[in-house]
Amino acid sequence: MNQLLNHNLCTVTVLSNTPLVLSQSNSHKNLFTSRITLFLLVSLACLLMAVSTKALSETRFASTISENTVKHVPDHFDFSGQSYGQILGSYIKYYRSRDNLNIDQILQLPKDQWIENQTDVPNFTITSDYIWLKLSLHNLSNYDVEKIVHLDYALLDYIEVYYKFTHHQDITHRFITGSFYPYSTRPLEDASFAFPATIEAQQTLTIFFKLSNDGFIQAPITIWDKADFYQARFIELSLIFSFIAMIVILGLYNIFLYFSVSEKPYLLFAIMSLCIAGYVLISSGLSIQFFGLDLKSWNERWMTVLLGAAIASASLLPNYTLGLKHNFQIYYRICRITHLGGWAVIALAFLLPHSIRISITFMIALVLILTVVTLSAHLWYRRVIGAKLFSIAWNLFFVGCLFVILNRLNILPRSPLTEYIVLASSLISLLLLSLSLASKINTAKKDQSRAQSTSLKLMQKFYNLFHNSLEGIFTASIEGEILEANPAFLNMLGFSSLHTLKERQKKRPLLSQQDVKEIGRELREQGKVEGYEVEFQRDDQSIIWLSLNIRRDKFDSDGEIVISGAILDISNHKESQKQLQFLAEHDPLTGLYNRRKFMQALSDSINNHLQYGAPACVIYLDLDQFKVINDTCGHTAGDRLLQDITAMMSGKVPLGSCLARLGGDEFAIVLTNSDQSQAYEFSEKMRQAINEFKFVWHEQIFSLGASIGIVELNDDCRNIEYVLSLADTACFAAKDQGRNCIHIYDHNKGEAKALKSEMHRLAEINQALEHNNFVLYQQTIVATDPEEQQKGLHYEVLLRMINRAGEIMAPGLFMPAAERYNLMPAIDRWVLVNYCGWLEQHPDHINQLKRASINLSGALLNDTSSATFIISTFRQHNIPAKKICFEITESTAIVNMDRTLPLLKRLKDEGFNLALDDFGTGFASYGYLKNLPFNTLKIDGSFIKDIVSNETDFTIVKSINDVAKALEMTTVAEYVENRRIHQIIEELGIDYAQGYGIAKPTPLSDLVAPTK
Repeated sequence: MNQLLNHNLCTVTVLSNTPLVLSQSNSHKNLFTSRITLFLLVSLACLLMAVSTKALSETRFASTISENTVKHVPDHFDFSGQSYGQILGSYIKYYRSRDNLNIDQILQLPKDQWIENQTDVPNFTITSDYIWLKLSLHNLSNYDVEKIVHLDYALLDYIEVYYKFTHHQDITHRFITGSFYPYSTRPLEDASFAFPATIEAQQTLTIFFKLSNDGFIQAPITIWDKADFYQARFIELSLIFSFIAMIVILGLYNIFLYFSVSEKPYLLFAIMSLCIAGYVLISSGLSIQFFGLDLKSWNERWMTVLLGAAIASASLLPNYTLGLKHNFQIYYRICRITHLGGWAVIALAFLLPHSIRISITFMIALVLILTVVTLSAHLWYRRVIGAKLFSIAWNLFFVGCLFVILNRLNILPRSPLTEYIVLASSLISLLLLSLSLASKINTAKKDQSRAQSTSLKLMQKFYNLFHNSLEGIFTASIEGEILEANPAFLNMLGFSSLHTLKERQKKRPLLSQQDVKEIGRELREQGKVEGYEVEFQRDDQSIIWLSLNIRRDKFDSDGEIVISGAILDISNHKESQKQLQFLAEHDPLTGLYNRRKFMQALSDSINNHLQYGAPACVIYLDLDQFKVINDTCGHTAGDRLLQDITAMMSGKVPLGSCLARLGGDEFAIVLTNSDQSQAYEFSEKMRQAINEFKFVWHEQIFSLGASIGIVELNDDCRNIEYVLSLADTACFAAKDQGRNCIHIYDHNKGEAKALKSEMHRLAEINQALEHNNFVLYQQTIVATDPEEQQKGLHYEVLLRMINRAGEIMAPGLFMPAAERYNLMPAIDRWVLVNYCGWLEQHPDHINQLKRASINLSGALLNDTSSATFIISTFRQHNIPAKKICFEITESTAIVNMDRTLPLLKRLKDEGFNLALDDFGTGFASYGYLKNLPFNTLKIDGSFIKDIVSNETDFTIVKSINDVAKALEMTTVAEYVENRRIHQIIEELGIDYAQGYGIAKPTPLSDLVAPTK
């Protein structure tokens, strides 16, 4: 039986890889499973009791002798009757030698050189020394007896045995054998080493053993009667073969399971089981006894290879069966390391001595077992279903492994009892883990059935999604042939069926060559295409725009490369984009180009002139008498006039030139490929056409004129603003010359004298700044929500100037000159200082004030020191920042965003409110709006005043308000001139209204009671 027990570490390693089933169902409560479990446990208990009883009965006599030996330490073992496997370890003396001594040298050793062994089994662990054992057997009977001395350790490489009787001077018998020698060298046929001994009556036989091994050296020596020995060995070898057969059957069974369900854990378990079966077969000596294998090569190298393969396979099993990678990262990493360690053991089998690699193998196996034992305790602690059985099995493995390792290291004495414990724990663990494996099979079948049911449901769900999706979903071959398409795809492209689409595709491709080339390039480089926009002609010849999302994919069946994707109809979106693009470059009232587009055209002409000398002129045109018509008949009449006259003007502008409305009644033209004389000729025809134009409104007939300024580009014209100011100056000169005439700017002479009117206005502005000849006005802003109206006064601060004649001048009469000559920063500062001073003088008004809006010019915002001046002014007068709102025009905010944005953010951080004024005149601002720090949006009055009758204006205002609300901004409608307009903006949800229909501008002083 002892040979079997030498290999229980292998058994432990084999069983460590049995898969664990962690079922989350209540199947563990099933009555049938409970009965099977109870039956197996009772059977195992009976087996354990039988094995233990046999072990105790066989060792009873040997234990008694061992006790006497320990007490008296006799020089020889006395016997007179039968010897049934008596353990002789206590009667052995040993001698360790580094030198290869012969028997003659050993016989001459003094007695004190021999060391008495105190254990039943001499154990020398791993040593390179030669071990000499001396055992004396004394026959007390009066007749010769035949005995068998059994050294039950099949892994010894080299053994020399010598017999010497006390009444003989010479050695009577000599045997040389070991695992490195052919099986024929053994005195008796046995898997380990058995030596016949005939002991004469009343004589003492001394047996000398010389042992050498590249690994552990143990010497479990027993003495047997011949008949009893062969009977006991037959039983032991039968048990070993049964144990090996059980492992092989388990391995073959798992191979069958692997081919049945294609689950890798079964293959790993099979590989590990068969490797361990081979290891047990070789290490027990059965391979040489029954199969004739040469242990000289198998004993060391191939046993290590088999152990390494078993460890490598065993390390992967917990990862596959427990999902350690996702649930238990630490255990996963350790198992991966031990897996690599198993491969390292295989490699070391051909590189290192056996003693070193067997130690490494023991350590790696122990790490693996400790890891899984700890994991099982963790799972038990977390009360995972199935963990209890798994934990019990692995702890039994751990006990068996611990017994083997402690025994090999000579920490725990080897005895039949400990060997039986190892055997019993291994068998019980094997059966428990086999039960776990069977449970896994049942669970796998149930999971497979549930998975199939779930897959069918998902397939139905995805089919419904595919069939009913509003997106067009398709699959195509790598060549572009449509393979599958849902109804939405066919409907978008205008086909009644997939067959019709394929027929069309045979005649004409769905996409242009350029689109196919671009899509193919992105698929090759990135593997997918997202948001690719393409114009498509439907089968009914109508045009739609599609957005394509495509990726490369594979069919699971044969790995064929396909293209799968979805399409969206973005025709409405593209139409909106075109409209927004048009509005970004065109004036919404007249349809002419706006200031932004004009500046681009002017910049292109300047560059062409500077680089290629291309001639070009800039014409600045201001309508005379337009203000009279606008004031007399109202803004509606003024807008109609502008629409009619610009339609006439557009037809006279040559191709390649740019006619734009800069604002109000001011227009500009970039006349390309024209010199000064050609520009004058064109301007004269335009002036005459305008002069002959008659505007009829409510039975009234009006005539117009035009003041026109011309600037021819030269080498000094390198800046857009510079050229535009020259053209504006020339236009003002035409006005000063009597209006309805043309003035050509002379680059050589200059025109300072011709601009007396401009200078006169400039002088008045400077005088007003010096003598405080400005007056603060206000215009009420009313909330559309009645509750909000009760929260305090809300108005916009306005400015008027008193001229030398003492008349009040509107801003339009002096602001252009102030802007042209950079006086706006001084005017803005005057307004800020004087308004703060006025508030400080009227503290009661501050308490009643909800918010006051103050306009800031672009020139002031371009000054980096302005923020400091504004903040310090309001702090100095103790005016709360939250009661102030600064209004900045849309063009100012966007054109110089790099300069204005930091200043605006600083003002907002200080607590001031910010409003974007005149919003809507340039729709390019939609793209910037979300990046600007404004609280309020003031919708330009040009959209408000006709909102009642103009559906386009209504749609634009609604759109602006929706965008503002999405950005959490309040909105203000300008030019609210009547109750109907007020009602519509209330219905649209605009927050505030301002205009003549609400209140006209009045002096700021009217808001406070006169001082008595």
